[in-house]
Amino acid sequence: MMRSFIIAMSTLLACSLLANPGPAQELTQSGMAGGTGGASFADTRIPDGARVAEVRISSGNVVDSVQMVYELPNGRIVAGPRHGGPGGRLNSFRLDSDEYITAVSGRSGEYIDSIRIHTNKRSSQLFGGPGGSQEYRVSVDRGHQAIAFYGRAGEFVDAIGLIQTPITSGRAGQTTVAGGRGGSPFEDDVPAGARISEVRIYAGNNIDGIQVVYALRNGRKIEGPVHGGTGGRVNVVRLNSDEHITAISGRHGIYVDSITIHTNKRTSRTFGGRGGSRAYRIEVPARSQAVGFIGRAGNYVDAIGLKYGTLQERRPGRRR
Repeated sequence: MMRSFIIAMSTLLACSLLANPGPAQELTQSGMAGGTGGASFADTRIPDGARVAEVRISSGNVVDSVQMVYELPNGRIVAGPRHGGPGGRLNSFRLDSDEYITAVSGRSGEYIDSIRIHTNKRSSQLFGGPGGSQEYRVSVDRGHQAIAFYGRAGEFVDAIGLIQTPITSGRAGQTTVAGGRGGSPFEDDVPAGARISEVRIYAGNNIDGIQVVYALRNGRKIEGPVHGGTGGRVNVVRLNSDEHITAISGRHGIYVDSITIHTNKRTSRTFGGRGGSRAYRIEVPARSQAVGFIGRAGNYVDAIGLKYGTLQERRPGRRR
């Protein structure tokens, strides 16, 4: 009784967390496999800029329930609603930051007897039992990634399909980094279809911290995490809608002492101090655009580089 209450409350909380941001991603459905029992479900209200970080599957002789867990651009983890019943053993399949779901497969009959998760990098173990009268495989369209489930469920998962969204920026690449070896590694997690709207640079005698603000297609802004500290003075470089970062330059020693942002239209002023034993310049490849930063940081930015994707043509807009 208590377990059912906890599951109900967790599902209610997950639904409220997912519903608040609203659907910003372009969503379509794949085919569906399984039976006709249970009630229909569909996770169509996905948090803006979210990626699938984990899939939770409870199973025994059949698949009892499935649940998506999302990572937001600010690093926050949000669990989606759980579909199915409370039984079975809980299994967790975690995805890397550059990994996405491309298909599910297994066996089905009246219920989904088993399920395997396929990604752009690997396939999971098979979850569930050996039963099921027929095999199934549900795949996303070319150029898409699965972002949620839909199907039918009651005490068990009766039928399963995938909700998909386009992969808009292609596979992200990374440049080399410039700077020291201190701090911890970081990498910006880029929201699907987003562009860099502004870069915030915290600087004094060196670069204390750096942060990207993304603009989604619906106009909503999402702040990425601050890498490093928030000391020094905050400086903002705002980009036009048809403007993108092509390079960064400056000086560094054990920290990144200064940074200049270069775009396809202009060059910013230099932020930071006058120190640094070495000059650096880091550029993205031709026909590419920077989509975020990589590097190392602690109290300051120790090292900096660029994460880049395929250049996306955009209409000119007015810079404020």
